[in-house]
Amino acid sequence: MQYFKLLPLLILFLLASCNNDDNNKVDSIESLSIKLENDPHNLVLLEKRKSLYLAHKNNDKAIADLQHCINIAPDSSKYYIELADLFMKNGKANNTLALLEKAAKVNPNDANIWNKVAEIYLLYKKYNEVIKFSNKALSLDKYNDKAFFIKGYAFKELENYDAAIKNFQQCLNNNPDNYNANIELGSIYSKQKNELAITYYNNAIKLDTSAINAYYNLGLYYQNNDYLNEAISTYNVIIEIDSMFPNSYYNIGYIYLELLKVPDMAVYNFTKAIQANPYYKEAYFNRALCFEEVGNVVQAHKDYKKALTIDPEYESAIEALNRVETTMYETK
Repeated sequence: MQYFKLLPLLILFLLASCNNDDNNKVDSIESLSIKLENDPHNLVLLEKRKSLYLAHKNNDKAIADLQHCINIAPDSSKYYIELADLFMKNGKANNTLALLEKAAKVNPNDANIWNKVAEIYLLYKKYNEVIKFSNKALSLDKYNDKAFFIKGYAFKELENYDAAIKNFQQCLNNNPDNYNANIELGSIYSKQKNELAITYYNNAIKLDTSAINAYYNLGLYYQNNDYLNEAISTYNVIIEIDSMFPNSYYNIGYIYLELLKVPDMAVYNFTKAIQANPYYKEAYFNRALCFEEVGNVVQAHKDYKKALTIDPEYESAIEALNRVETTMYETK
């Protein structure tokens, strides 16, 4: 009679499986909306639906749900902050400041709120306010890497590079994995033609090996400081990541044309840049220069004209086209 002893256990197992199936069901916007009709003040349901609206790029309805959350829980700063972020993404900075002021009243000791206020003023280029509110965040959390980053960015915009470097480095002291701080330090040192730029760009690359802008900035540093082989190698790494990134081909072409004086290789790379971006007027112009240099004025003429169809007011192309047409007329 073991069968009958096992039967209750089997029933329990099946019931548990049914419950698990119910728990594993993925809510849809429609199902959540039905539930909210019966329980309109349920914050958990509202947050779930808001997240689904965001996933479907329906920001207006996500905003409406967050506003409903604020009405239900006016003493919770997280909803003000999340709504402020959404307004920021939609270019409504004025609404954002008002919301953050409310969030600050609810929770004045949240450093994250003051960082966001500083970011708003950064958009308005009010750098003294940026520094003021970044310092406010740091008074609440002295290890806040984001506050140091924002303040560093303000100093960079003010061209106070010593202060910018100090703050970006402090940001990295508190969070060595801050990708953007490495990029910014690389950018400042690059302007100063300081080889520390290489270190910081490589740090950024280690943090994100697929981030094209770190490789591109490193390539530009090498190119502008006559490390031409290193520049070409770096641009080729970008091409391995994204074979349709036109600027890498263009820059390699420029190096071969202007610096190494190898027009055939320059033509190849400018052609690849044009294939990646058929509206790349500078690539047509420089390819025309290559053709002109080797005496192929007919092809040069075509490329200068193509550059002008893209931008009829492209002065360099106008001058070059006139020059080539004069040469073609004289050789008739």
